[in-house]
Amino acid sequence: MTTQSRDVATDKGEPMTRPIQRLRLAGAATVIAGAIALAGCSTQMPAQEVDGSSAPSTDAQSVLTFASGQQAAAQELLDGFQGAYPQYKVEPVFIEQDSAYIQQLRTQLSAGTAPDIFKVWPGGGDSMAIHSVAADGLVQDLSNEGWASLVPENLRGLSGLDGSLHSLPATIGGIGAIYNDQAMKEIGASAPTTWTEVLDLCVDAKAAGKVAYALGNKDAWTAQLLPYALTASLVYGPDPEFTNKQVAGEATFADSGWSTALERIDEMRKAQCFNEGANGTGYDDQMKLVAQGEALGAVHVSQAVSGAQQYAPENVTFSLAPFPATDNADETYTPVAPGLNFAMNAKAKNPEAASAFLEYAASPEGQALFAVASNSTPALPAPSYEADAINKPLIAAQTGQRATVYPDQTWPNTQVKEEFMISMQELFNGTLEASEILNRLDEAMQG
Repeated sequence: MTTQSRDVATDKGEPMTRPIQRLRLAGAATVIAGAIALAGCSTQMPAQEVDGSSAPSTDAQSVLTFASGQQAAAQELLDGFQGAYPQYKVEPVFIEQDSAYIQQLRTQLSAGTAPDIFKVWPGGGDSMAIHSVAADGLVQDLSNEGWASLVPENLRGLSGLDGSLHSLPATIGGIGAIYNDQAMKEIGASAPTTWTEVLDLCVDAKAAGKVAYALGNKDAWTAQLLPYALTASLVYGPDPEFTNKQVAGEATFADSGWSTALERIDEMRKAQCFNEGANGTGYDDQMKLVAQGEALGAVHVSQAVSGAQQYAPENVTFSLAPFPATDNADETYTPVAPGLNFAMNAKAKNPEAASAFLEYAASPEGQALFAVASNSTPALPAPSYEADAINKPLIAAQTGQRATVYPDQTWPNTQVKEEFMISMQELFNGTLEASEILNRLDEAMQG
């Protein structure tokens, strides 16, 4: 997905601090880099919001201006870059709300005041996705950079336009059920592998005075994650060409597994699988419910575990499992995708520093550092990286050919995502029928 046209990123409020894992030896990232034919979502860590002006520079030859969300992780990457390239000073701006980020960066790009390097989302689906900014001529063609050959062919289409490379894929993430291990153990539960077991877990959680799955739909982007998890098994796994068929007029949302996915969500709502007032609960509060064991888990992007870790008591651990949509565990697929990309401003004030940053971010050291800091996996080879309990299932899905796209990154226009985000809140609130949502999405698809 671009979990990126969302209203609020997975990070807001005060900057999160947490111990960063040590890099561990393994070759998993090399497998990842070659195994993905997917699209991505970015989650973000807390930071201060700023206005839309670019950071001031005192020396255009030595200063790199930079904009992103995910402050805690991005700052570690910037610190690593400055250690490797001390000749450059970095002036970062962190904007954690995606809607604010999109608006401000688009304004800056139009005004010629945008930073040298900025976050974009892979594929299409919103106005700061790489297809959109490349089509508008706002980013540099990076096809001739030294690291460009490291980008696998199956990621190039999500990282550029018309056969050219316009951004650096930085991380890989996925969508699954993130569980509080101690809360699950407390009620004697294990991660469901079938749809019936999902509903059973909801019953068991309620009997123990908990909810099975926390929702934080006040930050509207989170409402897309459960349907993406379900449609992985019901739509995009069985039919990887589904979006292409839609564009060709050969398939629709309404007459597909999307209908079953939304019916499943309504089943969960009626079974009281979710916390009360989900549409009034924000992302931070959602992750507090999981961290403190009031909810057993949440269907979320893998990077969101950082949001739970910052609120968790000592010794609480988390794991991720694929989220089933049928009663045959062998039919379960998992959405896995590039999390975020970095692009260079077509009018960068310091292209030399920007090029050096991308070179560092593409290096094994930079890839491993940022992956660990952001609870992701590297998009490019990084032999020093070893996956943890959150990311191992994503690697298994990829290597086992049970991974699918994030749907929105393949959608042909931004209207589909915008309609989807609004409609999903109404579905979770019980005020809109699934059939009406799918009809709206079909209309937007042709818009």
